[in-house]
Order: sequence, then structure tokens, then C-alpha cells
Amino acid sequence: MSSPRQVPQMRAAARRVKAGGERFLGGVLPGASARRLREAAYADDWAAANMEARRATGPLWVVLGDSASQGIGATTREVGYVGVVHEMLRRRDAWRVVNLSRAGADVADVLARQLPELASLTAEEPAALVSCIIGAEDVARHTPGLDTSLRQVIAALPTGSVIGTIPRTGRGAPTAALDAVIREEAARHQLRIAELPSRNLGRVRDHAILGDVGHGAWAKAVIAAIDGPPAEIASTTDPALPVVPALPDPS
Repeated sequence: MSSPRQVPQMRAAARRVKAGGERFLGGVLPGASARRLREAAYADDWAAANMEARRATGPLWVVLGDSASQGIGATTREVGYVGVVHEMLRRRDAWRVVNLSRAGADVADVLARQLPELASLTAEEPAALVSCIIGAEDVARHTPGLDTSLRQVIAALPTGSVIGTIPRTGRGAPTAALDAVIREEAARHQLRIAELPSRNLGRVRDHAILGDVGHGAWAKAVIAAIDGPPAEIASTTDPALPVVPALPDPS
């Protein structure tokens, strides 16, 4: 009979075996079927890694997000931006990462599923770092009320978390206005901002969004945010305008 400590290890090993088969089939099947299998392989790989991270000790980084945070588009999960940032953090300390992101996730998924999972995971001990990169799927789908939903996500993140801007994905994409919302709310709630470079979505349903180079560029942006100070609320006074002194009180 397996001991309680062996059960998570066996589950993680089974997940990795399943991921290997999905990855193999994804390499030989064409089109959408291959994409779905790659996404399933990365999800199973992360599920196994998450089990191991939960049992380990050291500073905890919890990742929220969509396909990019799963590493989709990179040649391996480890080459995705989360894997690259994790390796950089491990050079500093025994950092571990639990990745709650999901391929195809939108802001609603973060609010309904990922944030509650974060709360449950950190109920006894807070995470040393939380990051959230979300919104590209909503832009592609033209989700209504996205600015309001982003405000809700940011308000729910712990102080000091990293929130990513929404990379420009093409002409006419309303990312500039949404990024203004992200910067405003990040300053209000003392979050750090990862200024992400643009990415080419191609077709809306083509999730091969970032290659290895793109993931590397995102990793640099996330590390810069981790090492930088929280955002600050900008002064509303325009320094180019003269400051008119108040009139003295006649009394």
C-alpha cells in the first residue's frame, strides 16, 4: 500500500507520462488537434510540477494567466517565460512556482477560478510573489466591460504583485486604453507593472502566440517588474503650467 507521501509523487509521475504521450501525438498530428494536444501536455506538465512545488519549501511564486503563462508557443515548458523567470529566481533562492494559469483563460476565468485557487493555496501562508498576465483573450474576443473586470482583478491581487500590460496585437486593438486602466489601478493598489512587448496573435484561435524569443523578452519584463518598485500614482499637476498662488484671506 502506498504511503500518503507517495501518493502525490505517483500522481505527478502519471501526469508526466500522460504529458509525454500528448506531446508526442501533438508532434505528429496536424492543425487544431496538434494545438489542443500541446496545450494538454503543458497543462499536465504544470499539474505535476505544481504537486511537487506544493510539497517543497522556499519562497512561493503563484502565477495567474492564460496560454502565455502556460508556455504555449515555446519549444518546451521550461523555455516559456514562467520557466525562464523561475530559473532566474532559483539562482537567488530556493524559489518554487505554482502555476494556476490555463490555456484560453480570460479575465472572467481569473476572477471565477484562479483567484479563489490562489486564496485557498495561500490561506495559511501568503505567497512571496503573485503575478498575473491576462486580457489578450478578451481583446481578441471583444469582451464587453473589460476595463471594469481588469479593475476587479487588480483590486483582488496582493500588494506587491506583478500585473502585466496587454501587448498590442494589431491595428485597432484597444490595448492603450486598457493599459491606462492597468497602470492607474496598479498604482492605487501598489502593484508592480511588467511592461510587455507586443506579440503577433495571427489568427485569433492560433495559440502559438510567442516563440522562444518572445517568451524570453517577456521574462526580462517580468524580472524587471519583480526587481522594481511598485507603481506610484502620478501627480495631477502639470509642471508646464504656472502655479497661481491663492489670494490672501481678506479677513
